[in-house]
Amino acid sequence: HFDDELSEEEVDFICGTYYVYTNNGCIEKLSWWPRPQAWAGSGLDVGFWSARCESWFQTRLENIRQGVSRRRDSS
Repeated sequence: HFDDELSEEEVDFICGTYYVYTNNGCIEKLSWWPRPQAWAGSGLDVGFWSARCESWFQTRLENIRQGVSRRRDSS
């Protein structure tokens, strides 16, 4: 039996997800990379990995490495 879907834990791992306590005691879900729901709603979801997707990825990766980009709310 094969499963074509990732578990929530697998998605969290791939997206670099963190669960962070806020000052008011709540837990905020943050990730370095967009979760599938966010990607599906974006203009980059064209059904294949395009040159535009690669450009976005390379820019985001470089911004993370340089400390320009921060983790994003992923809920």
